Amino acid sequence: MISQREKGIYFNFCTAQIGLAVLLFAVFYLINDRIRETWLASPAGYIQLLLVMLITLIGEAVLRPDSQRVNVGRAPRRLALVLARRQALWLAAGFGVFLALTRDTSISRAFLIGFAVLSYPLFFLTNRHGRFWMNKLFGNRGVQLKLRTLIIGSPDWSESIRDKLAGYPEFFDTELLLTVPKDAPVEGILDQVTARGPDLLVLPSHEFPYETVTQLLALGDRRGFRCWLPVEMSRRHGRRFELQDLGGLSVLSPPTLPLAVTYNRALKRAFDLGVSTVVVPTVVLPLMAVVAVIQRLSSPGPLFYRQQRVGENGMIFEILKFRTMHVSNDDETRQAARGDERIYRGGQWLRRLSIDEFPQFLNVLRGEMSVVGPRPHMIAHEREFEKFHELYGSRRYVKPGVTGLAQVEGYRGEVRDAADVRGRARYDLFYVRHWCLGLDIRLALQTMGVLINPPTKAY
Repeated sequence: MISQREKGIYFNFCTAQIGLAVLLFAVFYLINDRIRETWLASPAGYIQLLLVMLITLIGEAVLRPDSQRVNVGRAPRRLALVLARRQALWLAAGFGVFLALTRDTSISRAFLIGFAVLSYPLFFLTNRHGRFWMNKLFGNRGVQLKLRTLIIGSPDWSESIRDKLAGYPEFFDTELLLTVPKDAPVEGILDQVTARGPDLLVLPSHEFPYETVTQLLALGDRRGFRCWLPVEMSRRHGRRFELQDLGGLSVLSPPTLPLAVTYNRALKRAFDLGVSTVVVPTVVLPLMAVVAVIQRLSSPGPLFYRQQRVGENGMIFEILKFRTMHVSNDDETRQAARGDERIYRGGQWLRRLSIDEFPQFLNVLRGEMSVVGPRPHMIAHEREFEKFHELYGSRRYVKPGVTGLAQVEGYRGEVRDAADVRGRARYDLFYVRHWCLGLDIRLALQTMGVLINPPTKAY
């Protein structure tokens, strides 16, 4: 499958690119040593620096997002610049940490600056044209990367598949095309495939009887060509799937989300605990005393408002908030609106400044919520909102948050119409699919700005 082939090419390409960086480092060192003998000290420090470069570039390649791996070595100009800048920043960070820890004054700063200047165009050119150079090198050595590909099926299906494969001209020769009626005899299909002698056969399993498909697969095993059965959900609806093996059972699964990875979940949980253990004693506890006085004067009753909300994977939990409404109100499911008579005097300022939300850091400590994530809603609202966005339920793949991307982008307060639901869901789904620790930190910092200058919809 293409993803496995791309993984191998990515590994080979990164190995070659790091090898070129090592060669550049060695050549640059020798040139400087030859030109100015007093400039460079003993090579011991530079050997350590070379090891730091290796570790840094390997780490960058391992942690690079999958979306930036697919086009490695043949990236468009803009993406090649992004990748080169990413690698250069990693390299600079590695060198900076090394010098800060070792305080080695024998390493020339001019050498480091000169190498950084030279490495950037190396990264850019290899990210932009490296695949072409690799293919040319392999071609000169007689290694055949391009597969003679035979596509069989109905005319529309075959043409659509050929259009997909045409995006990978270095891998597939798609000149072979065979239009086959659904009711064609299996013997005739086998004879035509055998006569063409492909390296790869692509066929639609849904268009042919089961017996025809199995015989074509058996023919491929016997004659030595590969057989691909495209996933129709991916082709027709743009849905992506990954092949996973569960104890011998092969299943097609949607792509793994960032927070489905155990390491990422542990990283996010550590961030949540770090923030909440600071906020609870320094902010929440003092606010409890202040809010208790306001409530005592305006609306005596319990300090906290508790309500069931929908959390990760549909789990129901009890959310904590400072109570901002009178104890007796007509309908808890009705969203708060401007001038709501249920809000007691002073409660509107607690809501506007988001002070009522701070007890949710206790939910974070208990593991029911996260500092950053989609906002949790009541069960009744969930059932209503999911009618307006076909992927709305995907928000529940992660823990709900005290704040979130949608809130930072202005979707806060009352949900007035379907457009509000779709807008919130769009930002929440982006967060679910593109989570990283840096995004959590950025949104947490931006939320502090929103608290200082709350939007007009905060009431």
